[in-house]
Amino acid sequence: MGSMIDTIVQAEIENLAPMPASIARLAGVVGDANASAQDIAQVIELDQALTANVLRLANSAWSAAAKEISSVREAVLRLGGARILELAVGHRVARSMSGRCDGYGLGEYELWRHSVAAALAAERLDRFVTKPVPGVAFTAALVHDIGKLLLNRHLDRDVVAQIEAVAESEHLVQVEAERRVLGTDHAEVGGVIASHWKFPAPLVQAIEYHHDPDVQPNALLDAVHIANAVAKLVGMGLGTEGMNMRASPESGSRLGLTATGLESLCAVVVTDLAKTEELWGCKRHGA
Repeated sequence: MGSMIDTIVQAEIENLAPMPASIARLAGVVGDANASAQDIAQVIELDQALTANVLRLANSAWSAAAKEISSVREAVLRLGGARILELAVGHRVARSMSGRCDGYGLGEYELWRHSVAAALAAERLDRFVTKPVPGVAFTAALVHDIGKLLLNRHLDRDVVAQIEAVAESEHLVQVEAERRVLGTDHAEVGGVIASHWKFPAPLVQAIEYHHDPDVQPNALLDAVHIANAVAKLVGMGLGTEGMNMRASPESGSRLGLTATGLESLCAVVVTDLAKTEELWGCKRHGA
């Protein structure tokens, strides 16, 4: 990043919702294919608040537990480590991502709805592909646009107009024009935030390169790239960017996603979105 933008990021990053160390550790363990339920439970048990929330969720009507769950390990076996991580991160960032994001043309709840739609797409993706999708894809997709929250504070009308003018005159997609004008873009800033939260490197990379999956191809990054596109395709979080973005056909090919599978994935996301908003407690008024 340019020095000016780097200064802005470092000065304002603390204004975002802080991420407890226990959640960062949980992200690392969940992302480890060799981790057991006991490994995940041990991380959760080090945080009293997280333990309480996990047990509450495991015994909620939403989880439909047949009997009362009294231990964290039982909760992990019931919910799964990836689901616990996504709920922990989601509840942490939901409030900050629910407000207006005027610099991107997003009204109240629109950035959050886009993020939830992308997370759902990442979670449901494994039904429609032939390659495994990492369990942390939901969490990475949920916070892939976190950088917009920070950059939004520096996108006044003149800057937005400049970005739009550059995009039109130089035939650039929105994120490229943003990079040209600001010296950085929301994806790169999102990666800085994820690093600040001490998220594991693969998750940071998936956020930072979600517009450029062919730079460092891997299943997690491809999943988040596709998830962002699906959220846009179902009309969530279009804002000033609209569909002025580049979708990589290679991402879908690497995971084994067909055109028919993409259509089906979009339909599933639309169906599940309202229910998931209720789970987060962030259902838009009047929606």
